[in-house]
Amino acid sequence: MDKAESCARQLTEKYQSAEPDVICEKMGVIAIEQELPDCVNGFTIEMNGIRFIVLNSELGYYEKRFTMAHELGHIMLHKGTNSLNLSCNTGFCVTKYEREADSFAAWLLLLGEMSELCGRESVTTEDIARIAHIPPTVADSTFGT
Repeated sequence: MDKAESCARQLTEKYQSAEPDVICEKMGVIAIEQELPDCVNGFTIEMNGIRFIVLNSELGYYEKRFTMAHELGHIMLHKGTNSLNLSCNTGFCVTKYEREADSFAAWLLLLGEMSELCGRESVTTEDIARIAHIPPTVADSTFGT
């Protein structure tokens, strides 16, 4: 079990939910929607000890849900980091953090839909993407062989 999966499992057990909005509420993370450039789905900031997830108001329901789960992944897996600062001021490759946050989001959203997978003889990454409402590329990179 990798770090992202383990963290997603622990979070769902602790809060008895895999819904990102429920988890945010229970963690005291404030999610807000804002008009953002098309290339930005969302981001996380902390001000005065309060964490915020800012979501692009133009996204559809499932895109917002995945983005919120992705940003929760950053909060849980990458405490104290700032990807903008890392990419601008160091040689650190932030794509690793993005892949980890995607993997966390995929696991979190899939854990909420596990009943849909019970009894199936086989499950493809396409099935997972459709059932958990995650991007197919994320399902492939997280659950593919």
